[in-house]
Amino acid sequence: MSLNCWEILGIEPTDDRDAIRDAYRKKLPEHHPEKDPEGFKNLRLAYEEANKNAQAAFKPVSVRVETPTSLKDLAQDQDKENGETQAGSASNKQPSEIDSVLEALSQLLQAPEKRYEPLAWHEFIQHLDSHSISVVNQLCWPLLDVLEDAENISKTCARLLSERLRWKQRLSELSGERMELVERYLNFLDKDDFFDMTQLSSLPLAAQDAIVSHIETIHYLFWERPTWMLSAYLDQHHAVYWPDSPELMLLRCRWYTHAGIADEGLMAYSLRQMTNNPEDIDWLWLYASQCALCGHNERALPFWIRLHDMESHAGSEAWLLSWSQEFAPERLPLLIQALDRPQYPSPQSITADSPAQSYLTRVQTGKTLLRWSEASLLNLPPVAADYVLWRTTESPQTAILRHLIAENGSDPLLRLYRHAAMLHLGDEALLQQIIDEPLPDSPLDAFILRELQRQAEENRSWLQTSNVIAAFTQWLFSEASEPVPELFADKEGDAFLQALSWIRRCPWLSESQLRKLTESEAFGGNLDIVTDWISFITLSNSKPLPARNQNEYDWEWARKRYALVLLLETPAEALPMLHRVRDLTVEADHPLYVLWHRVSTLSDDKVSLIDQYRDGLNLSNILEYHSWTRLPITPEQYLANDQTTTSYSADHFYLSSATWRDRIWRSNNYHQLVFYAACAYCGHNSPVERFTKIMQELDLNKEQETAMRDALIGLKPYAFAQNVRHPTLLILLNETVALRKNEGYSMPPERQKVLSDCMLNEKEDITLRLAAKLLLQEARLRNTRSGANKKPSRFWQFWRFNTRLCRSGYLAQTVVGTLAAYFISAAAISLSSDIDGQFLFAIMLLFNCISANVRRINDIGLSLFPAAGLFILISVLSPAALLLLLIPGTSSSTYAGPPPQRWFNL
Repeated sequence: MSLNCWEILGIEPTDDRDAIRDAYRKKLPEHHPEKDPEGFKNLRLAYEEANKNAQAAFKPVSVRVETPTSLKDLAQDQDKENGETQAGSASNKQPSEIDSVLEALSQLLQAPEKRYEPLAWHEFIQHLDSHSISVVNQLCWPLLDVLEDAENISKTCARLLSERLRWKQRLSELSGERMELVERYLNFLDKDDFFDMTQLSSLPLAAQDAIVSHIETIHYLFWERPTWMLSAYLDQHHAVYWPDSPELMLLRCRWYTHAGIADEGLMAYSLRQMTNNPEDIDWLWLYASQCALCGHNERALPFWIRLHDMESHAGSEAWLLSWSQEFAPERLPLLIQALDRPQYPSPQSITADSPAQSYLTRVQTGKTLLRWSEASLLNLPPVAADYVLWRTTESPQTAILRHLIAENGSDPLLRLYRHAAMLHLGDEALLQQIIDEPLPDSPLDAFILRELQRQAEENRSWLQTSNVIAAFTQWLFSEASEPVPELFADKEGDAFLQALSWIRRCPWLSESQLRKLTESEAFGGNLDIVTDWISFITLSNSKPLPARNQNEYDWEWARKRYALVLLLETPAEALPMLHRVRDLTVEADHPLYVLWHRVSTLSDDKVSLIDQYRDGLNLSNILEYHSWTRLPITPEQYLANDQTTTSYSADHFYLSSATWRDRIWRSNNYHQLVFYAACAYCGHNSPVERFTKIMQELDLNKEQETAMRDALIGLKPYAFAQNVRHPTLLILLNETVALRKNEGYSMPPERQKVLSDCMLNEKEDITLRLAAKLLLQEARLRNTRSGANKKPSRFWQFWRFNTRLCRSGYLAQTVVGTLAAYFISAAAISLSSDIDGQFLFAIMLLFNCISANVRRINDIGLSLFPAAGLFILISVLSPAALLLLLIPGTSSSTYAGPPPQRWFNL
C-alpha cells in the first residue's frame, strides 16, 4: 500500500471509508479545479487509491467469531435465546452459510447485469429466506455492512433488502454513534434513484461505476457545495454516457442551469418538454434560463415575462432587471416601477382615524427602494436618470416633468414614463387613461404597461374609497372657513401624508380652496412645488389657472400646468425640452401664455437658448421676473439689467447660487462686510438674522475689520473711518447704516450718483458694485414710496413747488409765465392808473422764475446744499439758468414724485 495517497489526504492509513470520504471532502476546497487543476487531479487519484486499498483489506466482521464486537456479533445474543445446545450445533454451520450469503451479496453488487435489476435482488432475498431464522438473524447487520461498503448501488434495490430484514424496526438493537450512522444510511436508502438504473444493466461494470459516480458527484456538488464548484466540475471534459431517462434529463437541466452552463441540446429538450407541459413552471424556467445562457435573449424575454405572470417568479424579476440594464437601460426605471408590488388592504373597511391607515399610505417596498438605489449608480439615458433621481430622493418632480412636456403620443417610451409618473402625480382622470391604454406589441412594453395598469387601478380605487381622502376633500371643498380637522394635525401621521399625496395629484382647485391650503398651518409650508407655484400665482398675482373644460384633453391641461411651473422653477434645465414642443396651444387667459410666447420665439442660431430667453424677458411682468430670477444670472448681468427691483435682489442670488458666493468670497473682508450688511438691511427676501449671522461667523484678523462689523451690526459710526482709503467704501458704509437706522431717510442725489458710478464701474470690485446696487434700489424704493401719492405736475401749475419739471416743461413755464405776467400787468394798468404795472410784472416774473427753478432742481435731484448754491448762482448770474436746460433729470421717482412722462409736462 502506497503511503502517498494518505499523505495527500492528510490521514493515517485506514480501512474506514467514511474517514477516507471525510478527509477527501475537507481537502476538496483547497484544490479548486480552475485555480489548481493538478492538485485537484492528485487529490482525486489519492481518494480512489485509498478506497481500493480499503476494499482489498476488507473482511466480513461476522467471520471473526473468535473476537466479536458489540456492534456486529449478534450471534451470541441469538445463542443465549436458543440455548447452548442449539448454539453449539448452529456454530458448526454458521461459517459456511454466512460466508456464502455474504459472498452472494458481494457477487450481486459486482455483477453488472444484475446489480440494478430488482428481480435479481428478489432472487437473492429468496435465497436468503431459504436459510433458518437464526442464520438470517445473524446475517442482519453483516449484510448492512456489505451494503455500506458498496459504491454506486441502486437505492431502489437496496431498499428491498432493507424492508426484508426490517433494519429500521431493529435500530434499537444498536446504540451510540453506530445507531446514528445506520439510521442516516437507511434514510439515504429511502430516497429514490436519480433515474431507472436498470438502463445500465447492459453496460460493463466500469462504465456503470463511472456513470453513477459522475451523477452522484454532480448531485453532491449541487446540494452541498457553492455554485462555482459545480460549474467548475461540469466544465471539465467528461466522456460519460447519459441514460435516456426523463427524470435524469430534468435533473441534468437543473444542474447545468444552476451552474450557469449553456447547452443547446438541453435548451431544445426543455422546449419540447415545455411544449408538452405548458403549465409546468419548472420546464418554463429551465427553457427560459437555457435560452438566456445560450445568448438567445430576445427569444427568452417573453418566456421570462410569462414566468413572472404565472407566479411572480423571483428569478424572472432578477433576469428581467439584468437584461434591461444591459440591453434596454432606457426602460430599466419603468421595469423597476412595474415590479413594485406593495400590498394594500381595502380602504372602505378602514375608518379615517384607524391605526390601520398606516397600511394604506402610498409607499414603495424595500426591494423597490434598493433597486432604485442600485439604478442610481448606473449610467442611464437622461429621462431614465431623471426618473430614478426623482424616485430615490426628495427632489421635486420637475426633473422628470421637463421630459414629459414633450409627450404627445408619438414616442412610446415617453408615454410609458408619463404613465409611470402619473401613478404618483395623476388624478383619477389621468389614472383612468393608464387603465384604458391599449397594450403595445413589444413584449417588454406590454408587460410594463400591464403592471402600471394594475397599480393605477389600485390608486384609483384608493382615491375613490379612502375615508381619509373623503374627510380631507370635505373640509377643503366646504364653503365654511373651518380650521383643518384634528385628523390632519400630525404632520408625521398617515392621514396627513395621504392628504399630501392627494394634493400632489394634479387636481384643479379654486382660489378659495388654494387659500385654505396655503393659510392652514398644517399644509401651508408642505405643498409640492407645482401646487405651491399655482397657489402663489393665483393668490399673489391674480392669475388663476383655468379649470379644465369638457373638450380639453386631461393630459393637455396637465402639460400646460407643468410647463408653467417649469418655466418658473427651473427654466434653464427645461428650456431645451420646452423649445422642441410645437404642439402645445396656450390660451391668452392662461398664466403660461406670456412665458410660452417667449419660448416659442427662440431661434436655433448660435446664441444659446438661455441667453435668448433671458434677454427677451420683460421684468415688469411679475411671472417673467420670477422666471428670470431662476436663470443662471451672473453678477455682471444682474448689474447691467436696469429692470431689476428689490423683489429678488442680490441677496437672493447670493443664497441660491454657488457661483455668486464664490465670487463674493474672493473679496476682502471690508467689502464682504458691507455687502452682507446691505443684504441684511436692504434685501427683500432674506431676514436680517441670516446675514447678521454670516457677518458674525466671518473670520476677521484685524481690529479695523472687527470695528467695521460692530459698527454695521450695532448701527454706530465706524471708529476707523478716517483710515479708510477707499472713499466709496466709506459712503457705502455710512449709507447702509443711515438707511437701516432711519426709515424716513432719503439718500441725497449726489450720494446716489456716487453709488451709481460705483455700480457701473467695471474696474471696481464686484462685491462693492453689488452692494451699491442694493443701496440704490432701496433708496429709489423709498423715493417711490414717498412720491407715490403725488400726481405728475403740469408746467402751468406754478404754485406746486414740491413737484418736478422736465427741461421742456421748464422752458414752457418760463416763457408762458413771462408772457402771462406781462399781459396781466398790462391788463391791470388799463383797469386802474393807480396800479404800478412794472412792479406787478416784476413780482409775478420773480415768483414764476423761482417756481420754475425749484421744480427744475427737484427733477435734477440735487440735494439741499448743491441746490441752494445753484439757485444763488442763477439769482446773481441769470444766464446760469441755462444750466438747468443742459442737466438731465433723474429717471427714478424721488420725494417730488415720479419723473415727467410727456413733453412740456402736459
